[in-house]
This record gives sequence, structure tokens and C-alpha cells, in this order.
Amino acid sequence: MDNRRVVELINNIFNRINIAKSIEDIIKIEEEHLLKRIDTESYPKIDFRIAKEDIDKLIADNLINCLDFKLKLDVQSKIDDPLTRLLYALAWKNGDLHKIKHIIKGIYEIHNNNELPDEAIVFYQFGRYLTRTKSQPIIDQHVIRAFAVYNSIKSNNNEIEIENFRKLDTLDKRNKETIKEYINWINSLCPELMNDPDYTYHIDKLLFFLGKTIKLKKTIKQLI
Repeated sequence: MDNRRVVELINNIFNRINIAKSIEDIIKIEEEHLLKRIDTESYPKIDFRIAKEDIDKLIADNLINCLDFKLKLDVQSKIDDPLTRLLYALAWKNGDLHKIKHIIKGIYEIHNNNELPDEAIVFYQFGRYLTRTKSQPIIDQHVIRAFAVYNSIKSNNNEIEIENFRKLDTLDKRNKETIKEYINWINSLCPELMNDPDYTYHIDKLLFFLGKTIKLKKTIKQLI
């Protein structure tokens, strides 16, 4: 997809999100642009909430270290629930146990005025999302890629900059300002849409596949 088509697509979708007043309006954008939707079996909508008080209880029960939010080394010996054991085993097998501390930190620091850490920003922000605090979105490289291109079009429409954002692969501290701008943008939409507690989830779905659609693969020369 060339840059001209990307600019048209991004402008069309973001302009429609900006005036959307309901979840149905967001779904209609997906359908009209034939964007693939997130597999709801792999990513069903999360309906539960995890609060700071829940983390305090885990700390009090000596399951989490209060200083660095890491799971205690003996935590598995204290897990009685079979489902929790299965999920722990899955995280262990994928080598993801160390990532849980970043999610916990995001939950615990939910009122930290949108300040973001320099590492594991995606997991930290996911922790914030899990608190179900209004207007705290999920973020990933695809969502931020789509938003960064939209921001660039809005500000200067520089073709080289647009191409660079289309190549965005991972998120780190260099993307903090863009992520903050995305959170501010998602907090500035129509009040009628924002009244729905799941509006950030539906926008995330839409932008996830928009970001994947516009992704520009790096050439072999660029990777060397």
C-alpha cells in the first residue's frame, strides 16, 4: 500500500472515530473498510477488574514483593486453585513470569498522572487498563503505529516521517510522548462514546488491524 492510499485510509478512519457517538459507529467503520477483527477466542474481552487493593492483598499474603512487584520465589507452593496453576504454568513455559511485575506496577500506580516507565511500557499500560479506570487504553505497536501516522499527517504530512512510522516495530521509551498523546486523544472523543465503559477496547480492536494493514516492512538492506 503506497503512502497516498495510507494517508486516505488513516484520515478516513480517524476522522470517523473523532465523530463517533457509539460502539455501533466504531463497528460500522470496521465493516465498511473490511478490516479483519481480533479473534475473540484468542482475545475475548476482559470483563474483570484488578484494583490497587487487590495488589495490596497479594503483598499482604506474601505472594508479591512490595519493593519491585516481582512474584515471590515460593509463590507456586501457595497456589491452590487449579486454573491459577495452569495460567502460572503457561506464563512459565513462555518465559513470561518476569513480565507480570510490569503489569502489577501499572495497576498499582494507576493514579501516577499518566507518567510512563522507560521499560515494558506495553505491559505497564496493560496493567492500567486492567483497573478499568476510564480512558486507560490498551496499547501495542500496531495501535501506536496507526496513531503516529495520523499525528504526522495532521501536523506536517511529511512523507519520510510517515514511512518511518509505518516501519515501527517495537515500543520503547522513545515512543513515550506519542503514547501520551494517544492517551490524551482517546480521552478527547465524543462524550456519548466515552460513556460506554468498553469504548477503548473497541477502538483498540479497530486500530490494531489498521496498524497492521499499513505496516511497511523493512527491506533486507535496512536490517543489515
